[in-house]
Amino acid sequence: MHFKRALHTLLFALCGLAFNNAYAADNLPTQNRGELNVKSLNFERQLIVFEGIDCVYCRQFKADVMDSWKSPVAITRTLNLNVPKGWTLDKPVFATPTIVLFERGKEVSRYTGYNGEKARFWEWLGYQLLTPAQQKIAFEQGTERAFTGSNLDEKRAGTFVDPITGVALFRSDSKFESGTGWPSFFTPLPGSVTTHEDISYGMKRVEVRSASSGIHLGHVFDDGPAPTFKRYCINGNVLKFVPDAIQSKSPSK
Repeated sequence: MHFKRALHTLLFALCGLAFNNAYAADNLPTQNRGELNVKSLNFERQLIVFEGIDCVYCRQFKADVMDSWKSPVAITRTLNLNVPKGWTLDKPVFATPTIVLFERGKEVSRYTGYNGEKARFWEWLGYQLLTPAQQKIAFEQGTERAFTGSNLDEKRAGTFVDPITGVALFRSDSKFESGTGWPSFFTPLPGSVTTHEDISYGMKRVEVRSASSGIHLGHVFDDGPAPTFKRYCINGNVLKFVPDAIQSKSPSK
């Protein structure tokens, strides 16, 4: 009896049960009727958000995360708990929202429930997308060895983005040669990073984190060039570079 009561409480907190036929078909939005169209999904890697009707936490996840989605992973929502033919779930979806990551049509991980803690969701996704070396930097405040990380010698015009959320962090025109062995920038894009006091290893430094995912990026120092005189010393392995799109030449008249 106690187990059943505890299970009921848990499911209610996660926005309730969402088994097949629990919701009237007439109430489903048109785009969510029937099974998902397999042709609209990415077979290699796809996130599917299983939702319940009148689910407050589903709407909150959509507003907090999905409405500003820039991550490189394709994502879609559905009220139908049946996956497309040929795709497989490890176990049934018992509560909503449940976000499932599929690779080659098979479930590899899931995240159930949402209470507004975006950083926890991005951390879960980060552990699916990042390499162990990247995870150590992002989630354990690690540091790559000088002159070994990626993007150090990147000189093309473009934008350096968060590797999990895809949100822009630095523009290439703020990057400069510092000689330190790590990609260095004199300013981030507005609102893209947060700073935090760091007293680890007996030093007093200022840590830089991605504002969108909360991952550790590096540190900022007061020895950079004008106009800011700041040096954002960033681990290149937790940056993804997106080159500017090459504008097509206008056809000759």
